[in-house]
Amino acid sequence: MKKFIIFLIVVALIGAGVGGYLFYKKKAEEKRIAEIKKGWHIEVTNAYINVREDPTSLSDRIAKVKQGEVYKVLDLVNKKKEKECYWYKIELKNKKEGYVCNPKSDKATRYLEDHNNPKDIYTPKISYKDGTYKVKSIDDIKYDHLDLWDDHDDYKVAHIIYHEKGKCDWKSDGVEKYWIKYTITDGSGKYASTTQRIEFEEKPDEKKVLDFCKDYKKD
Repeated sequence: MKKFIIFLIVVALIGAGVGGYLFYKKKAEEKRIAEIKKGWHIEVTNAYINVREDPTSLSDRIAKVKQGEVYKVLDLVNKKKEKECYWYKIELKNKKEGYVCNPKSDKATRYLEDHNNPKDIYTPKISYKDGTYKVKSIDDIKYDHLDLWDDHDDYKVAHIIYHEKGKCDWKSDGVEKYWIKYTITDGSGKYASTTQRIEFEEKPDEKKVLDFCKDYKKD
């Protein structure tokens, strides 16, 4: 009986030790990530990204980073001849260094999110889901229905309203309607635009809108 009790005590002590170690390990990892997030870092959004020895897809793969993981950025390689990727030099958990790719194309899905980047390299993105934006009046327009993205938080969004009164000589079906053109501009001057149909409950003052047929091409 005494041996059994001693066995239970030993098991309990081992369990407590393992539990304590795992708790300490978790807290240490949380602290490490918190420190990384204070500086320039990336968070992996793709299922995984291959880590290369050098900033090229032909280089040897030295590791994989997985979705949700966070890594310190050491540098950014932006070669003009490199059409596909921005290459991020990151520090891995074992203190080794390697390069991960994030697509350059605005139409491509990002592999990672870039945070606290001192180099403003990306063109902002703007899009919408619904075909027509419906609003009460021209003074009630908001941007909460838009999908906005940029690698910095210093972007601004603006809009212009166009009134299509009838058939244009270059583009129109002859039906009277309104259009709203949104433009997102980041701190370095890069911008993107998109145009959407808009319907008002209260017809806007003509002084607050531009003529679609005359002015849209100019913008």
